Amino acid sequence: MNLRPSKTCFFLLTLLFFFGGLTCHAIAGSTIQCHCFSNRTYNPAEKFKADDYILATSFNSLLARLAGLPKKQIVMIKMNEGVVQDDLLIGLKIAKITGQTLQNVLDLRRGNNSWAEVITALQPHKSVDEDKTLGAIRAGGDAEVIGAMVADEMIVEFFKIPSEKINKLRMSGLSEKEITLILILNHVSEIQPEALVLQYQNQQRSWSEIAHNLGVEPKAAGRLILAYPSKSIPVND
Repeated sequence: MNLRPSKTCFFLLTLLFFFGGLTCHAIAGSTIQCHCFSNRTYNPAEKFKADDYILATSFNSLLARLAGLPKKQIVMIKMNEGVVQDDLLIGLKIAKITGQTLQNVLDLRRGNNSWAEVITALQPHKSVDEDKTLGAIRAGGDAEVIGAMVADEMIVEFFKIPSEKINKLRMSGLSEKEITLILILNHVSEIQPEALVLQYQNQQRSWSEIAHNLGVEPKAAGRLILAYPSKSIPVND
């Protein structure tokens, strides 16, 4: 079969998509942005290659647990529906407070409504007005800032730790994905979060390397979140 290079590439990408080799994130219109987690295992020769995957699988697992949804559904909302992380976090928060399904909340958002308009459309009850985070949404706060607020609330709720501990990790320049991974590694190893941060920032170790040295491979990180508070790594996601 004689295919030009561009057609060959498209043909191979199509096969990889259907047989599980690629993870793609669809965004507005016909444009597709691919996030290819082809590196899902730790490789000491390329020690940072699996970091994106270990951070994503850990945080997606956290969202799935707290939302009571299958992890695959969280991934597909991001991948097929083009929902960016901040919008997903805010949508999960509104769904929890109002009792609406996440899908209903996201559908309202897709209608070119602001998040403040979504809350108004849902005719929120008193608890929404009393919630600091949703108050910030109603006031037109920045989605990235609010998304981080929601993420921190979720991490505090899941791991049952003081918010001050999360704030301290944030001050170290860490994202919610990194904080989630640090806390699950702390849970299984009892190595303090601050010591794990030093390994990454001062000793230039990758997240997947740090996890590997504790006996946790990238795929296992998400499984540990799903099985929390167990410290045993389940066989399957």
